Amino acid sequence: MDIPLLNWRQRTWAWFQHHAQGTYALVWLALVSFADAVFFPVAPEVFLVALMLAHPSRWRQYLLTALPASTLGAATGYAIAHFLFHQFGEPILNFYGATGAFAQVQHLVRGHVFWTMAVGNFSPIPDKVLIYAGGFLGVHFLPFIAGYFLGRGARMSVAVYLTERYGQEALGIIKRYFILTAVVVVALAIIYGIVRLHLLPL
Repeated sequence: MDIPLLNWRQRTWAWFQHHAQGTYALVWLALVSFADAVFFPVAPEVFLVALMLAHPSRWRQYLLTALPASTLGAATGYAIAHFLFHQFGEPILNFYGATGAFAQVQHLVRGHVFWTMAVGNFSPIPDKVLIYAGGFLGVHFLPFIAGYFLGRGARMSVAVYLTERYGQEALGIIKRYFILTAVVVVALAIIYGIVRLHLLPL
């Protein structure tokens, strides 16, 4: 890992730790959760860990703040991709180098929007890519947002639980957990694709 990236992560973690002790911690959590679904590069689970380390008894407040804000961010990202994709959505995807993934996930979002959004929170595909794909394709909004709410709620709950149980070690556990889950999700997607291909008539 190069030093600039390491320093950036260290500064981000220090910022989260500092603001987790502040008066406006919930406001910052809401902003980070909202922005993550649209453009922000750091997942709100990192801030959730910092908040849980500072005040573990407030976990309900944190979830009740982060999840609605993140869901609102997903709805905003959907609207941006649906109405203003070329003006805003496409530049954001280009910034993250995610245009290739965007092209690949469109058929998943189109065919299985609820489960793609739910399981996609545990996949190696950035959730912004899934959100923009859903908005760009104009998939049905209710299953889109319900799937996102379920998946992100489960992901945030896992982060809160692991922090309460393991403290700061939760960051490393979460990283390993999501890598393992990503491998499982990709494997299941490949198996599904193979089965679907064999079931299709020639």
